[in-house]
Amino acid sequence: MLSNIPVLCYHDVSPAQGSLAPERFCEHLDALLDAGWRSITARELFEAVAGRRPVPRKSLVLTFDDGHWSNFLRAAPELEKRGLTGVFFAVTDFIAPGPARRMSDAPPDLPMPDCFRQALTNQDYSQFINEGEIAALLAAGHEVHAHGARHQGCFRTLHPRGPIGTNKAHWAAAGIYSQPAPGLPTFEVGSAYVYDGFWPQDSTPRTRFVRRGEAERLAFCAEDFTRSLARIRALNHSDVQLFCWPWGNYDAKAEAELKKAGFQGAFTLERGPNVRGTDPFRLHRIGVASGKDGKWLQSRLRMYSTSPGARFFFKKLRKRPDLSHVLLATDSTKISGGSRQLINNAAALHDLGMRVTVCVPKDSPIAGELSAGVGVRRFDEFRKPLKAALFLARLCREQSVDVVHTFHNKAYKPAILARLLSLASSRPFRLFINRGVIFKANALFGLWARLASGMVVNSFACARSLRKLGVPDKRLNVVYNAFVPADASPPDREARKKRGLRVLCLGNEAPAKGLDVFLDAVTEYVRRFDARDTEFVVAGARKLARLLQALPADAASRIHDAGIVPHDQALELLRHSDMLVIPSRQESMPNVLLEAFHFGLPVVCTRAGGIPELVTDGRNGLLCDLEDAVCLAEKIRYLAENREERLRMGRLNQAFVAACFSSRDKGLDLLRVYHGQRVASLPPLPEQD
Repeated sequence: MLSNIPVLCYHDVSPAQGSLAPERFCEHLDALLDAGWRSITARELFEAVAGRRPVPRKSLVLTFDDGHWSNFLRAAPELEKRGLTGVFFAVTDFIAPGPARRMSDAPPDLPMPDCFRQALTNQDYSQFINEGEIAALLAAGHEVHAHGARHQGCFRTLHPRGPIGTNKAHWAAAGIYSQPAPGLPTFEVGSAYVYDGFWPQDSTPRTRFVRRGEAERLAFCAEDFTRSLARIRALNHSDVQLFCWPWGNYDAKAEAELKKAGFQGAFTLERGPNVRGTDPFRLHRIGVASGKDGKWLQSRLRMYSTSPGARFFFKKLRKRPDLSHVLLATDSTKISGGSRQLINNAAALHDLGMRVTVCVPKDSPIAGELSAGVGVRRFDEFRKPLKAALFLARLCREQSVDVVHTFHNKAYKPAILARLLSLASSRPFRLFINRGVIFKANALFGLWARLASGMVVNSFACARSLRKLGVPDKRLNVVYNAFVPADASPPDREARKKRGLRVLCLGNEAPAKGLDVFLDAVTEYVRRFDARDTEFVVAGARKLARLLQALPADAASRIHDAGIVPHDQALELLRHSDMLVIPSRQESMPNVLLEAFHFGLPVVCTRAGGIPELVTDGRNGLLCDLEDAVCLAEKIRYLAENREERLRMGRLNQAFVAACFSSRDKGLDLLRVYHGQRVASLPPLPEQD
C-alpha cells in the first residue's frame, strides 16, 4: 500500500481555557513516538509530493498555527527533547522586534481569543512569537512560515452573535471594526480571504453594513499575501515559501492570488492524502482538539497512515455559499402595497452591497420606482408557468443568481419549477415566497411552500393563516414592512397650533377594508358629540359619493372625499392629519400603519390581523373589536379631547418606526432569512413614551 504523510495541526500549548495543556501535548508526542512515527519538515513534505524526495514510512509533519509564544517556550523544547521538528506558522503583522524570551519573561497564559483581541485592538503582540524567537526556532532546525498578515476575519453572514464585550462575540470582530467598542453588534464570522463578507461602515450600535465586492476581497488578498510574504522571507530566508490558510479554508480565486504573490504551497484544514502528485497548494492536515488524548492520536495516525485510508476518511472544508445576487420577481402591473415592499426590499438589499435584479412585466410602473443601481429584467408571461420557469431558470443560471424572492400570485409557481430545475445544476438557488395578505390561499399552497426554501410574511397573523394550510413553522419568517420616506423629517406636531381636527381614513370600498364601518363611526360621532371642529377625510375610495348619499346629511357634510390619490399625496394627507383610523375587517400588516407612525400620528384601529402586533391599546394607539363603529367613534372622541395624549402616542410611534422599521432593519432581516436563519420575533415597543 502507498504510504501517506499525515500532517497534524496544533495551536497553542497552554493551561488556558480552550488550549491544549502542556501535559497532554507531551502525551501526544510520546504516543506518536511509541507508534513508530518520526517528523519531517514542511520543506521535505513539499519535495515529497513533487516527487523529488522519498521519505521513510511513518513520516509525519507537526504544524502549529497562529504563532503563539507557547510554541517557542513550551512546544519547541519538548520537540527537541524527542528529536522532533516543528513547522510554525506566524501571523506576520504580529511579529514584534525583540530578543527571544525565557519562561521567566513569558506573558500570562490567556485563551487564544483574548490574545487576538489584544493584538487587533491594542496592537499588543506580546502573546505572539517575536523576531528573536523565530531566529531561535530556525537555528534549532524548525521551520517558520506565513499564516497571513492579520488572520483577518469578516462577518460572513448577518446571523447575530452577542455584542462586543460578551462571551458570544467572536474575537475577529476586533479586526472587523475600525474602532471596536463594547456593545457593538457582531455576527457569524468567516475568513476574509475566502468570503466577501459584510463590513461595518462606522462604529455605532446602529451601524450600516455593506457587502464587500469580490474584486475588493481579491485586492485585499493580494495586498495581505504580498505583505506577509515579504515579512516572513526577511526572517526565514527560505527559497521555498509555504502558507497556512487562516481559518483553514480557501477558494480558487484567493488561491490564485496566493500564487501570484509568490508562495509555492499552502496548508488547508481539509483531510486527505499527502502523497506524490498531491497539489502543493492543497496540503491536507488533521486538526488536533484540546481534549484529545494519546490514544485518539494513535488511532488517527493509523487511519491516515496509507493513501487509501486518507482518501476514505477525507474531509472537505471548502467555501460555503456566499450569497451575492438576489432576484426579486413579480407579475404585478401596479404599485400596490406588496409592490411598494418589493421596491423597498430592492433598495435595502442594494444599500447592503448586494447585487439586486427585479423581474417585472414590460408595462409595470415598478421599474420606474427602483433605486439607481438595481437591475431590471422584463418578462410578460408569468401566466404560462412552464415558459416562465424556463425563463427564470436560464436567467438565474446566466446571471449567477443566489436567491429568488417572489411577490404576488403568478410568480411563485414558475419560480418553484425553476428551483426544481436548478437543483440538478451545480448552482441551485434558494427560493422565498412573499406573502403580505391574510386572505385564504390556494388549498395546495402548503405543498408549494414546502418546495421553496421558505416564506417571508409581514405579520404573525399571516403566518398563522399559512400554518393552517400546512406550511411548516420552520419555513415561516416574519419580516415586518419598512417605511422609507422620501422626506425623512416628520412634522413638528408640538409646535403646531390649530383649532380644527383632521381624522384620516385611507382605504378602498373592499369589504376587508371596512370603509362602511368608518362611515358608521362618523355617523355615531356626529350624533353623539360636537363635530363642528372635526373634519373626516377619506382617500382611496372610488364610490364614496354614492355611499355618502346613504348617510344623514349632518354626518355626510363632515366627510371630505380626497378621491384616488397617488402615494406621495397620501403621505401629505398623513403629514397634515391628527390621527389615522384603520377600520379593517381583515388585514395582515397595512403599510399605512408605519407611514402614520413616521408622521407622528396616533392610530385608532380594529383588531384585524396583525395590527395588534404593532399597536398596544392605550400606549401607541387605541383598539376596537371588528365592526364596532361605536367603539371607533368613542376612541376618536377620546383622542380629539386629549391633545397631549395624541402627541405622546405620536412621539412613541415615531421612535418605534425609527428603531424597528427602517430600510436597514428590513435588509438585515432579509439577509438573515436568505442565509438560512429563521426570523420570527415581535419588535419591541420603546419603553419610554
